[in-house]
Amino acid sequence: MMATIKDIAQMSGVSTATVSRIINQKGGASEKTIKKVSAVINRLGYEPDFVAKTLSQKASDLIALLVPNLTNPFFAELVSSIESAADARGYRVYLCNSEDDRDKVEYYLKFMCNIRVRGAIINSLYVDEGDLEVLSSRGIVPLTIDRACFSHPYAAMAVNNVSGSYQATKYLIQEGHSSRLVFISGPEGEKSSEDRYEGYLKAINECNATHVVKLYSDFSVSEGYRVASDLFKVRRDVDGIVCSDDAIALGVLRAVADTGLQVPEDIRVIGYDNIEMSRYSIPRLSTVNQLPENIGDMVLDMFEKSVKAGNKPQKNVIEPHLVIRDTSQTRSA
Repeated sequence: MMATIKDIAQMSGVSTATVSRIINQKGGASEKTIKKVSAVINRLGYEPDFVAKTLSQKASDLIALLVPNLTNPFFAELVSSIESAADARGYRVYLCNSEDDRDKVEYYLKFMCNIRVRGAIINSLYVDEGDLEVLSSRGIVPLTIDRACFSHPYAAMAVNNVSGSYQATKYLIQEGHSSRLVFISGPEGEKSSEDRYEGYLKAINECNATHVVKLYSDFSVSEGYRVASDLFKVRRDVDGIVCSDDAIALGVLRAVADTGLQVPEDIRVIGYDNIEMSRYSIPRLSTVNQLPENIGDMVLDMFEKSVKAGNKPQKNVIEPHLVIRDTSQTRSA
């Protein structure tokens, strides 16, 4: 059985209120009593009930972080950056992996309210303004990132995905000498992919290149490989592929190799995200860097400003930039 505060009080010969004050470091007990109670706590291996503690306080140090998945390296790296920044500022992160499932999103949103997290950092297609309003009404500070809606009245950070994809596609056409291009998107209707497709078409039209086909994938290496492999079975005249994320692009590189073609000699490939693995693929992947290295601190800065009463929620649009490596037929910088 797990030890309780009542057990500790009985063994220590003090009241439960005294034990609670000692655990929460609120004073009101002698040094002798603190040592006695601490010894009993250690002997019983007592661990405080975090949920109960949170419910007893007006504000916790816990921030919920809702992401669509952890299999995509981009989100894993984003989580790591935010966790590191939160830890340095004395916050703890409650990680919510929704797998882009609305039922899971609803579960996590309710749980955030039940345990009274201090804030909710959200990267999800399946959270709308009504959800954010509920969180705010419960005293939870919401902040959305990238894939979530940007037009709500709460703090939000977004990436100019149209610009990022436009830069990538224009470069592939003008500097990579690609004229027949394919766009491999994420899931149909996914906002960031649709924005990147818009930027792709803008560059195609400006440069008088040929758009061969738009294909759908999920944001994974395996699906990028499958979609590209299927493409090469029916089309071998493509000389450029623009991918809506790096995981897809890494799968494409493998499919190109298995088809007997070469990158960049036969076909140029460019990704989006600039995940760590993009630096180590063979050949190294050209991509779009959408988030700065200090993204965790940027997110926490916005969150802490939103927490302060009277502050108007911030809106921050990040401008991505192109990272040129081997797959676009230009020598790396």
